[in-house]
Amino acid sequence: MPASLLFALAAAVASPAVSPADLPALDKDPTAMSQSEIRAFNTGRPASDPDFIRCRRTEETGSLVHKRFTCHTTSQWASMDRQGNDTGRDVYDEFVSKASRTSN
Repeated sequence: MPASLLFALAAAVASPAVSPADLPALDKDPTAMSQSEIRAFNTGRPASDPDFIRCRRTEETGSLVHKRFTCHTTSQWASMDRQGNDTGRDVYDEFVSKASRTSN
């Protein structure tokens, strides 16, 4: 039996199907939740769920030890990514349009 099939069977047995209606709603800001609250909230949720909470670790500038954890839902991360991309695109377009207007 191929290993990929075994992994798929193990995943199907390990995570019983839970309907989205049975999962708790997000009632607290993810940035104010502790790691144990986030783990409990994410239990039973697929990673593709818009309410699944993801945390990212960033290093603080000037420190070798301190790290900052920022947690948001998948939909919040996607919204922030879109907003950042839109801002970058707008700035780029503005610079390109100014460069084409100047003539020597």
